[in-house]
Amino acid sequence: MELNDYIQIVCPKCKALLFAEKRLDAWYCGHCGEKIMIASDEEEVEENENKAPALTGDVFLCDKNTLVKYAGKDEDVDIPEYVTKIASGAFKGNTALQTVHIPDTVTEISDSAFEGCTSLNSISLPSPLKKITYKTFNGCDNLKSITIPENVEEIMYNAMCCGLEEIIFESSATTWEPENEYTNPSFEVCRKSGGSGVSRIYFKGNIFDAAEIYRFKSIAAYLKSQGLCPKCGGKFGLFGKCKNCGEKKEQ
Repeated sequence: MELNDYIQIVCPKCKALLFAEKRLDAWYCGHCGEKIMIASDEEEVEENENKAPALTGDVFLCDKNTLVKYAGKDEDVDIPEYVTKIASGAFKGNTALQTVHIPDTVTEISDSAFEGCTSLNSISLPSPLKKITYKTFNGCDNLKSITIPENVEEIMYNAMCCGLEEIIFESSATTWEPENEYTNPSFEVCRKSGGSGVSRIYFKGNIFDAAEIYRFKSIAAYLKSQGLCPKCGGKFGLFGKCKNCGEKKEQ
């Protein structure tokens, strides 16, 4: 969506400057959550259309609980806690953005949400997140490290092809996809000294060579191949139970 797809409005409750999509008759303020009814009077709408946009501070364009577009220019952004979904391309191409805090109310982040945010260097993902989707962080050249929450089940193809050098996994069961002849990998791996890509993968305080475990598509699969507990990486005892977590060894 382009800026000319919006009309400029002011929240009647907190006086925040907002931009509302013309096709909708109601929006929710990105600051206080107030529901705002858009005037239907054609003359008033036409007058608002002629105003020059002045994007200052945090400007969250929200459709109910979905963050449709961040139109601000702040370097550090805290997404409001009433947001439950970040729409496709919500921050795409924002080169000013450096840090983002996403609250645990967010359960879904759509394709290309942060694609092309070249200055982004720090982001906290919400714990309920289950999937990192297509091109979510592609082109985020300054994003060197990221923590993948425990509930993330899958990192899709071409999801994090960016400046990453290390990934911290909170679960060994999270899967990723290597490259193939049809598409890019979930993330790029460093295969030589001094090369670009992810060189370190962290899990339970242990450091793994990313290139060594990459082809296994998950930490759990790699640990299993080494005869270790796929859940925590511990060793199995005489009775087939992990000495750390008590997980029973698969037969």
